Amino acid sequence: MNQEQPNEVNIHAEPVAPSVEFVTHAESRQGRKTAEHAEWMRDMEERKARSAEFEANCQKVKAKETKVELSVFDEVLNAVDAAAEDFDQSNDKPNQPLIDAKIEADRFRRELAEAEARLAELEEKGDSVQRLKNALTVAEAQPLELRSTAESEEILNLAADHYGWAIPWNRIGDEMKRDFRNHASVIAFREFFVTTSQGVTDPTDLRQRLQLVGEKLVSLREHLAKDQEQNGRGNTR
Repeated sequence: MNQEQPNEVNIHAEPVAPSVEFVTHAESRQGRKTAEHAEWMRDMEERKARSAEFEANCQKVKAKETKVELSVFDEVLNAVDAAAEDFDQSNDKPNQPLIDAKIEADRFRRELAEAEARLAELEEKGDSVQRLKNALTVAEAQPLELRSTAESEEILNLAADHYGWAIPWNRIGDEMKRDFRNHASVIAFREFFVTTSQGVTDPTDLRQRLQLVGEKLVSLREHLAKDQEQNGRGNTR
């Protein structure tokens, strides 16, 4: 009885369909080949890009030219000639450009100092309201000072009339001074008393007080002039 050899192919046998495992294995191998091919292509593209970039950089970096430009000699020679000419013309002579520059700089410094002083003065004076307050403060002090001087002068006149001679101020006793201050001619100066404007900030009020101070000064002056005329006293100020 004839038996078939194990490695022989039976051409008369029915074809056998590939198993599921075989098909799945084949598809898996084909997928791996496709993925590997795509990875290989990406790697090749990256290498090409790096090679192109390297080539571009090599084109940018060129060897430095060693050619000597003759124009450089001309520039150096011109500078040498200019320096020699400048020395020949200015040696042992006053440096007039430097002198003129120093004079001009000194003038600018003086003008700057004057401008800064002017600026400081204006800043100290302040705005229109502050200037008004400053002027009022100074003006208010004047009637007080002038009235005090006028009172002292009147007391001296009363003392001279009392003692019969021009007695010095320090020789008049305190009690006598108090008595003289109660004299009508001295009391009359109280009319010209001016209160200070300390604490007043309203510009309108400040302006009105300034006008009042001016009126008090005018009245005090007229009072003193009339008193001197009536009593035949000269201006002792």
